[in-house]
Amino acid sequence: MAKRVPIDDTSAQVKDFLKRLDPEKGEYVLEMGGKPLVGVVPAWQVEKLSQKRAEVLALLEQSWERNRAVDEDEVRQAVGAAIKEVRHRKTQSRP
Repeated sequence: MAKRVPIDDTSAQVKDFLKRLDPEKGEYVLEMGGKPLVGVVPAWQVEKLSQKRAEVLALLEQSWERNRAVDEDEVRQAVGAAIKEVRHRKTQSRP
């Protein structure tokens, strides 16, 4: 869970926070007036999230290319059938 750090609008307070910051020890949310303003996370987390985002976008692009010619109604029917099957299995596995 991120540590919440209240700040006002003074740059000195922000500079002091940044000097004391050890991002490897956790995540921080800077708040102004009790409202979240910005999140501070370790750089490796930002890099990891960027990499994951690129991977997900590549998978979406591949899926879109493979299914470009598939009719939209056919997709809706297939998704609906899959949801129905999963729900049926869930009710069958309950004691």
